[in-house]
Amino acid sequence: MRSAYKDAGYTYTINRLQETAKTFRNLGDAYGQTSEKESGWGRQLILVADILEECVSMNLNAKIPDRQLYKQLEKKSIAMGIMVKDIRLLDGKRREILVTAKTFMRGCVSERVLRGIVSDVFGVKFFSNQDNRVIINEEPNQYVFYQEDRFRILTGMARKCKESESTSGDNFLMKRLGCGKMVAAIADGCGSGKRAFAESRMVIELMENCIEAGFEEKTAIDLINSAYIAGTSLSNPVTMDMSVIDCQAGVINCIKLGAVSTFIKRDNWVEIIKSTTLPMGVLDQVDYDCTTKKLYDGDYIIMISDGVLDNLSGVNKEEQLVDIINNINDRKPATIAKRILEASLESHNMEAFDDCTVMVLGVFDTYVNL
Repeated sequence: MRSAYKDAGYTYTINRLQETAKTFRNLGDAYGQTSEKESGWGRQLILVADILEECVSMNLNAKIPDRQLYKQLEKKSIAMGIMVKDIRLLDGKRREILVTAKTFMRGCVSERVLRGIVSDVFGVKFFSNQDNRVIINEEPNQYVFYQEDRFRILTGMARKCKESESTSGDNFLMKRLGCGKMVAAIADGCGSGKRAFAESRMVIELMENCIEAGFEEKTAIDLINSAYIAGTSLSNPVTMDMSVIDCQAGVINCIKLGAVSTFIKRDNWVEIIKSTTLPMGVLDQVDYDCTTKKLYDGDYIIMISDGVLDNLSGVNKEEQLVDIINNINDRKPATIAKRILEASLESHNMEAFDDCTVMVLGVFDTYVNL
C-alpha cells in the first residue's frame, strides 16, 4: 500500500511539473507577441519551461537496472548490513545511480561501503554526490552516485588586489557538476574596490545558482544578463570569462563576454583563445563568443583577469604572457598560477596595476596508463 501511495505521489509531482512548464511556455509565447522589450521576458519564460521539461524527461527516463545486477547489489549490500531498494539508473553521457538505503540492524555503516558495492557491481568507479549523508543508519535515505570522469581536473589560483585597495573587484567560480562537467569562471567588475566586488559577486553567484538549478551555460548567461540590466540603471558592466569542460569527452567550451584571452598550454607551445565581445550589462541581447577545443592529457587551461596583462609593458602583452607560461616547468596548477602572477607583478615593480586573478586548470586523462 505504501508503494502505491508513493507511486501516486511521484506521478502527481511529474504531472504538476509538466503543467507548470506548459504554463511558462504559454506565458512566454504571449509576451513574445507584444513589444520588443517584453519579448525578452518571453524568451526567459520559455527558457524556464525548457528546464522544467528537461527535469521531467530525466525522471521519466530513469530505469530499474537489469534484474541480475539488482539482485547482486541487494545481496552484497545485505552482507554488509545494508538494505537497499528503489534503485534507479540514469544512462546519459555517464551513469548515475540513485539508491534508497538503510541498515537493517542497530548501528551505522559508512556511505563509502555502499559506494564500493555499487562500483563493484556495475564494473566502473563511482563517486558520491556532495549532498549524500556520510553514514547509513536505520532511517531510509536516498544516496546518489555518479560514474567517475575519464578526465580529472586539478585546479590552482593566485590573486592580488590593486595597490591601495583592500578588496578585489574580481570574483571566481570553480564547480564540479553532477552531469560530468567542470565549470570555471572569472567575473571582473568595472574598476576596483567594494563596488566592483559587489557587482561581480552578484553575477558569479547568479551563475552558480543557475548552474546548480540545471540551466545550460548559455541559457544562464542570457538570464543573468537580463536580470543584471533590469536590476538597476546604475550597474556597471561586468566581464565574464567561463570555461566548461566535459570531463568524459575531454572538450572545453570557452564562453567570453568582454573578457581577455584564455591560454591553453600543450607541451612546448601555448594556444591563445581571443574574444572581441562586450561585457555583461551593456546590451539587452547578450553578446558572447564561444570557442570549442579538444583537450589532451597534460593540458593546462590558464584563465586571467585583465589586471594580469595590464602589469606587462609594451604592445604584444599576450605574447609576453605566452613566453612566461612557456618558461614554467612546474606541473602543479597552484604553483603555475603563483609563478604567472609573480612574473606579471615583476614587470610593474611588484605592484598590481589593477586587480589580478590567475586560474589554472590541469587536465589529466585517467585512461592513459591503463
